[in-house]
Amino acid sequence: MPEIVYSYLFWSMMGACVGGIAWTLLSLPFMFALPREFMQKYFSQPHFNKSELAIFSAFPANLIRNVMFVRLLASPSSGKVRGLTEAYKDVSAIIRNYAKLLYGALLFVLIWLFGTGFIMVAVITYDNISKIS
Repeated sequence: MPEIVYSYLFWSMMGACVGGIAWTLLSLPFMFALPREFMQKYFSQPHFNKSELAIFSAFPANLIRNVMFVRLLASPSSGKVRGLTEAYKDVSAIIRNYAKLLYGALLFVLIWLFGTGFIMVAVITYDNISKIS
């Protein structure tokens, strides 16, 4: 397999990783823009158990909580299991639109990352099989 293919795959994977880091940095303002009342109301006991509250309150797991609330505000039906389908009504339209933008960007970065990983595995497997036979 030509080395150029591996080079393209490597740089595509690096681009996806940079995209993930950029997404994390872009999601930090969202975390600080959520109203305190929203967090007290929805990040509490009836919706999350005590261990989840303890885990998702500290760094770095609070970034995972941030992703959960981005998804919740961008797609309210995703909160059905925890009873959070009406949570989007307690934030402004600007925050909801920013959550939709972040959610779309997250899906793009994840598809890019896993797609590149899948292609990389397929190319390496093909290359190794062609060397055997």
